[in-house]
Amino acid sequence: MRVFPNGFGLILGLLTTFVVSWIWPLSNGSQEVLFSDWCSKFAVVLIFLIQGWNLKFDRLKTLGKSSFSLLRVHGLIFFGPLLIVFLFEYLGFLPEKWIEGFYFLAILPTTISSCVVYTAIAGGNSDVALGHATLSNILAIFWVPVGWILLSAGSEHSLPSQWITFGGEVLPDLFLLVVLPCIVGCKIKKTLKAGHSRKLTSISQMIAFSCILMLVYFAMSKNIMLFGRDYFGLLIIELLPFLLALMIFHTALGWWGNGVFSVDLEHRVAEFYCVGQKSLVMG
Repeated sequence: MRVFPNGFGLILGLLTTFVVSWIWPLSNGSQEVLFSDWCSKFAVVLIFLIQGWNLKFDRLKTLGKSSFSLLRVHGLIFFGPLLIVFLFEYLGFLPEKWIEGFYFLAILPTTISSCVVYTAIAGGNSDVALGHATLSNILAIFWVPVGWILLSAGSEHSLPSQWITFGGEVLPDLFLLVVLPCIVGCKIKKTLKAGHSRKLTSISQMIAFSCILMLVYFAMSKNIMLFGRDYFGLLIIELLPFLLALMIFHTALGWWGNGVFSVDLEHRVAEFYCVGQKSLVMG
């Protein structure tokens, strides 16, 4: 299965998952919530076990060769969507009640799991995607509290405590769900002395994509159970034009910004998904 720019398998998979979760959402009982939480963590760990298995350090090393590339990609991740939201607000396009929500979406880091999986399926450099996405989540520990205080009603006196709280939430998950599985996957491959094969790579991509669909299903089910199908449907209808506009402008900005300066196609695809995967809602 191949996706943008080579096909629509990923879009079809996501749309199918949306429909299934809408018709048969997982209930919000205590056992079901516990089940979905553990399955979500398992899916993320499996994604990065696979990434660790496929990891090529020589490709990962290219990430730090250009400081301009790092500034460009992470500038587009954190400030690109924020500029678009400012523009929408100035033009009166965004309803006032949703502005703070869009501010928060704009300052979020890249979603590591979907960024890496989409890059791999699209034929990009998933190792570079992993490096950029991990770095953006580390930078977000410092940027998100500062950005939220500057943009919203936060108090600057609470900034140190917000850094500690946010870091306490992000860093353990980053290590346990991303870094550690990558190391374990890499070690397993070295122990087994396994080589790369096109068939094995294709199977691993399908497994990783299935994990993304599982995460989408659990996220959709949780929202449907939280708001109710009718109210959640109204929210989707109300928010869809604004989210779609932000996604289109942000996607165009990311593709243009990376396309002008990134010569290597695999790097360009990786940087594109790093910029575009603000969260699954943007994906």
